[in-house]
Amino acid sequence: MRLYIEKKDLEHLLENKSEYIGNNITWDTIFAAVSFLLSALTANYDSFFMIPSIIIKYFFIVIGVLYLFKIGKEFMTKKYNYENLINDINNLDLVAHRHSLVIIKNKDKYLLYDDERWQCKLFINYKTKDENNETAIKEALEKDLQLDTSTINCEFVTSRTQEKYSVSHNENRIYNHSLYSITLSKLPAYMKKDNFVINNKHYYWMTMDEMLSDSNIKEKNLEVVYFVKDSIS
Repeated sequence: MRLYIEKKDLEHLLENKSEYIGNNITWDTIFAAVSFLLSALTANYDSFFMIPSIIIKYFFIVIGVLYLFKIGKEFMTKKYNYENLINDINNLDLVAHRHSLVIIKNKDKYLLYDDERWQCKLFINYKTKDENNETAIKEALEKDLQLDTSTINCEFVTSRTQEKYSVSHNENRIYNHSLYSITLSKLPAYMKKDNFVINNKHYYWMTMDEMLSDSNIKEKNLEVVYFVKDSIS
């Protein structure tokens, strides 16, 4: 999965987390600090110049206590690791939607459906899964179009991240579209009609020229149409 991140946002995150990165307190560090403190408590020191031995002993004891307190506090409070950093970086991702565009062709025509939210004919699409996305697409097509998954061949083509206006949210949003080409070993009879309805959803076969001539599609989804046109012949 690709992320879309502003450079300044990443730099700001790394700057804020710099003191945590590579600063994991382990048990051997704590053991070393305890060992140092015990050595300071049990060791005998000679006087050094005008400094009495007891002052030297107390000095090392204080250093040992302060160091042990410091690493103990860090061990208890700083739980930031590489997984936390990855999560923080993922949260910087500006991509609002990750969708898989499912392209089904019949000769020179493409299968679209009438989307109620957008009030526009769109390519079939599903939210992209992080794992087993092609399997999820086949299962969704089996449910929506009443197809047998054994007749569906799903092939990833390419992906693109782009900013476009979201009709359903009334604002510009960044989308990542993964493009999949679907081949059916057998086209059901009901799908051979110019348009048909399945599960209360209206489907249409349209050529690329028809889509580019449709004023509603041009206004609301032209970027995606060109993406498909450029990627699938």
